Amino acid sequence: MAESKSCWTEVTEMMETPDVSLGRYMAYWFNRTPRRALYCMSYYKFAAKMIGKNKRVLDVGCSEGLGTWVLAKECGFARGIDSDEAAIEVGKQNWDDPRIDFSCEDFLTATPEPYDAVTNFDVIEHILPQNAGAFVGRIAENLKHDGIAVIGTPNIVAQVYASEVSKAGHVNCYSGERLEAEMREHFHHVFMFVANDEVVHTGFQPTANYLLAVGCRKK
Repeated sequence: MAESKSCWTEVTEMMETPDVSLGRYMAYWFNRTPRRALYCMSYYKFAAKMIGKNKRVLDVGCSEGLGTWVLAKECGFARGIDSDEAAIEVGKQNWDDPRIDFSCEDFLTATPEPYDAVTNFDVIEHILPQNAGAFVGRIAENLKHDGIAVIGTPNIVAQVYASEVSKAGHVNCYSGERLEAEMREHFHHVFMFVANDEVVHTGFQPTANYLLAVGCRKK
């Protein structure tokens, strides 16, 4: 009598899928602070719920595209752009799907296109303060009239707890008040959220480690 397969063997055969590789950035997270990946994915899940189904999303500063894939799966289509060519290549190798696309380009000089939503996480704090206004303005330019923008950045009050690697790159840290004010220069409606670890909420900004701003109806 032929040896029967276990139930688990049948399950694993149903789970055949292409491998996903980690690039420099995600590998650093998983080796040094694996919780950081969990936090990041919670921001992308929040954005996907705000955006909704059957939408075209532009993910600015997508890095290796793990969050971009969340947007693609949940919203319908996502295009990730980043100026880091090595990170973009990781995304291209991991996800070969018509719902997702990656491009290495300079967001500030690229020709704007009308998207239903634009997301941007952990980028604006790396942009020199004198260029931040133009950056948010370009996000608005890439939106349809009724599109929404979701921008996330570490709260300035949490920077005392940041790693040395983070502090070295954070040249433009935000308070909730400043982020909301800059968003209101480009959007008629701005809604502020915060996050502690992976929990996104509308609680007390001074005790939150992360800020999330949702801009609606561009000016």
